[in-house]
Amino acid sequence: MRSNVLLLLLTSCASWPRISTPPIPPPADSAFITSPDGTRLYSSLTGEPRRGIVWFVLGPEIASTPLLPKLTSALHEAGFATAVLHPRGSGFSDGLRGHVDDFSLILTDNQRFLERLQHRNPRVFLLGASAGGAFALELAAQSSPSAIAGLVLVNPAWKLRSTPGMTPTLGDYLTFAANAVFRPSALTVDMNSKPEGVEFEPDRLDGLALQADPFVVRYFSMRYLMQQGAVMDRCGANVERVHAPLLIVQGAHDALVDPAGNDELLSRAATADKTKHVAPQGGHGPSAAETSVDVIVQWLSARAP
Repeated sequence: MRSNVLLLLLTSCASWPRISTPPIPPPADSAFITSPDGTRLYSSLTGEPRRGIVWFVLGPEIASTPLLPKLTSALHEAGFATAVLHPRGSGFSDGLRGHVDDFSLILTDNQRFLERLQHRNPRVFLLGASAGGAFALELAAQSSPSAIAGLVLVNPAWKLRSTPGMTPTLGDYLTFAANAVFRPSALTVDMNSKPEGVEFEPDRLDGLALQADPFVVRYFSMRYLMQQGAVMDRCGANVERVHAPLLIVQGAHDALVDPAGNDELLSRAATADKTKHVAPQGGHGPSAAETSVDVIVQWLSARAP
């Protein structure tokens, strides 16, 4: 009986094909950096960095559509350049999509990109949303106190709530557990499998768009997600090591991130310059930042000459 149940769990979550190149070719004028192991990583720096650089620190789910267009335009007008780095195995970067054996490579890639940006302008601000917020915190905590000019966390993925359309079911968790033990490197998990169940319309539409976008990494290995989860779990400890100015943007309609977790991050932050903004029209996705453009730009401008 036990073997039958295990077989059911393992076969209920298919293993998806392993792809190591982007499904959409990068633009002809794309810029790449090469990691020490030879992996090509897509990078972009747009705008003039007269007052500094705002690096949009990304998680692995990168869409083919422009990233935060309203905020990007406003930052450029305010004298900031904006930068992105597609993590290995996502976006236009090379690497197996949805899996990496050693997650520290992704974190090292971020550190090297930060050093490159600082050659253009030493005043670098990090802006990370959801899992990107956890990566931004990890990078800030591992960097010297003077390396980061400021940190903007939008709905950082630390303490999460159960919510329709965003949280796996009990059956999903049982399948995840079986795959974690017996085939941790197989691409088995779709973290955006039920976006139609999301209640807040902007988040629901964003989830549906991501699901239909062939550029987005849809399927992940349990090893990848467990390693990413470890970074997310370190948010509380990492924020205690960050002395850079901190702004937390919380979407009022974000059903996934627990607001109490944001309050705890703010209280535990080592810096005395810390602020939280609640975006009245924002959810978990891009709406939180895109409806807080004035607040974010003003906060950054106050910390850049």
